[in-house]
Amino acid sequence: MWQKILTILGSILITACQPGLSTKSAPVTVSEIEGPKSERIATVTKLLVTQEPLPSPLQNAYFLEEQIGDNQLGPSDYVSFGMLEIKPDDLSAWRGKLLPLKVQPDYVAPQASPDWWVNVAEYSSLELFKLRPYTQRIHGWIGIDAKTNKIYIYTFTT
Repeated sequence: MWQKILTILGSILITACQPGLSTKSAPVTVSEIEGPKSERIATVTKLLVTQEPLPSPLQNAYFLEEQIGDNQLGPSDYVSFGMLEIKPDDLSAWRGKLLPLKVQPDYVAPQASPDWWVNVAEYSSLELFKLRPYTQRIHGWIGIDAKTNKIYIYTFTT
């Protein structure tokens, strides 16, 4: 009797632990900061000014976050994407506050593919930096595109 119960329980646990199985069926919820440009700038600025002020004012800003999982039948992971537009003269101030990444991670894009997010061709020319001091998260990067004066931010939880 106990042997049958243990066999069934073992089968359930092995099935539940298969890699990729839970993320494929996990619900994805997307939250985006919307509204007029001035409201987006104000909201994104508040998100980023957690430890110190930004090196310069933002000219434009976009942000969205994807929640993978529902916190009901397991944990949720969060993937965030942001784009900041700054004046060309402010690029050096931003670079001065950031530490370069040593390795360029693979390209990542939101599932919704908004038109403001960096495309794969432009990604390869970004200068990539660590997230600190503008986010509390430790996984991801900040990328500066000197040609367009845009700063891209990608973070994720594990």
